Amino acid sequence: MKKELFPYYISRAILSAAFSILVMGFNWKAVLLAIVFFSLFLLYLHSGWFSIDLKYPLVPLRRDARGQQIQRKALIISVVVGLLIYLSSSQLSSYFGLSSITGNIAVSIAVITYFIVQFVFFAKA
Repeated sequence: MKKELFPYYISRAILSAAFSILVMGFNWKAVLLAIVFFSLFLLYLHSGWFSIDLKYPLVPLRRDARGQQIQRKALIISVVVGLLIYLSSSQLSSYFGLSSITGNIAVSIAVITYFIVQFVFFAKA
């Protein structure tokens, strides 16, 4: 771990823990999910896909034009997926007898979709 990036590590650990607790509740599964998310943040930092600007200690990752296009595509896909899941949950629950998906779960799925799509697009290059 680089000493200069310590604020990034701390902020991403807090973000990972908060998102995991939001998704899983306050239990041991949230700890495992937080570790996975934090590992993905570390992968983004050390993958070489982004340039690192130490003038901004909490958000040191910078994107070039290609990275911005990938981010835009991932954002569009994740918003569409989140909306489709949220809007179609009532119809799916009536057909399959499942409980309706809440807004928190739809947002969580959209966020996870964003990171997965972004990872896939960056890995292709």
